[in-house]
Amino acid sequence: MHSPMIMMRRVTSHPGVRHAVRARIGMLLVALTSAFGTSANAQVAVVGGDFDICDYCGTLRGNTAFIKGRAGFGTDQGIFVLINGASAQQDVDFDGFTAGVDFTTLVVSDTTDFINVEDPDRIILRTNFVVATFLNPVFNGLQNTVGFFVNIPNTTPAGRYRGRFTITDPNKGPGLNANGEALRTDAVLVEIEVLPASAIGLVEANSATDLDSLVLSGRPGQTVSGVARVANLGNVDLTNVRVDATDLIATSGTGLRIRADRISFTPAQLTRIALGDTSRLTVTVRIPLGILAGRYRGELIVQAEGVAETRVPLTVVVTTPGDIVFENNPVFGRNGDNAVIIFNADAGTRWSMRIFDMQAITSFSATGIVFPGSSAPGGGAPVNGDEAVRTTWTLQNGRGENVAAGMYLVVIEATQAGDTRQLRGKLMVIR
Repeated sequence: MHSPMIMMRRVTSHPGVRHAVRARIGMLLVALTSAFGTSANAQVAVVGGDFDICDYCGTLRGNTAFIKGRAGFGTDQGIFVLINGASAQQDVDFDGFTAGVDFTTLVVSDTTDFINVEDPDRIILRTNFVVATFLNPVFNGLQNTVGFFVNIPNTTPAGRYRGRFTITDPNKGPGLNANGEALRTDAVLVEIEVLPASAIGLVEANSATDLDSLVLSGRPGQTVSGVARVANLGNVDLTNVRVDATDLIATSGTGLRIRADRISFTPAQLTRIALGDTSRLTVTVRIPLGILAGRYRGELIVQAEGVAETRVPLTVVVTTPGDIVFENNPVFGRNGDNAVIIFNADAGTRWSMRIFDMQAITSFSATGIVFPGSSAPGGGAPVNGDEAVRTTWTLQNGRGENVAAGMYLVVIEATQAGDTRQLRGKLMVIR
């Protein structure tokens, strides 16, 4: 295989057209031969004919095709050119030719696995080799351009893989010329560059199933934990791996939250996760005292060097209804602040609130119904009812007058988990 590129076109079977094109091809080949010279080993003729794969045609350099692609996809298309020489000028391998012999039953045989150059244990199986266009027929004096590619399985490690495939004709078996060179068989070496692709994710603690969310449950004041695994889903090692979390915000619309600084991870820093490996991660949340029952939702965030971050929902279910929570206590009336009062109550139930000064005189009262939920317009998913109430006191009495500075007792009657409860809390007003 030491010839320059020779470009020939397959033509119609019409004898006159074929004869004219062959004559033109012959003239071109003679000109090329004159320019590049011929081999001293060129054969005048061989029994049974011969076909050659042209070096430096298509994607071949020498007798090697160089292709590349990403794991989980196919490579770009490789191309080799089969030539059935009818004359010495068309004998691109200089090993023999025979006029009048066509090849119509060529097959790919003896395909090897594709072995990683640096680690022979890493393999792309030969079954992933695909011929994309027709091998046959290759008529005498003409050529056939053949495309192929290799499917690269998911998570195939990045690197270079080498293999080989051979073309033969089972109806015209291989032979040798007078110089001992093989006839009617030719091979292509293939070098695949699997491109690096980094990816990170969270999976369940005891399986490879993607983690769709992590849910923890506990009472106010408790510390709760859950386990997940950070997984290297790419085909190169992950470095500078980091895990973080957002604040967990109450789904009831009260605005209450468990702040991110109450969420910790073990190990605190993962740094590196090897190719195909996972790392166990314990997520710990310290539930604040006095927080209301309900669902508090945020996100776990995992990221690494050169990888887009992955986010997974993190939910903490606070199970025991709490007493009254004041968003701001004391309340500075001189700044125009309002008192924000939050408490648990069952969806659709009625609640009442009274606020007394220290002389047990009612300063303010209010009632309401907890949002019961609703059907979404257009037949969509329904909207869940609230689990808590967030209400505001403007620091005025029932006559619209500003109340004096001092301590106030807030008493609320509400239904929690089906039972009517009386909730109490003290609120300081500063003017």
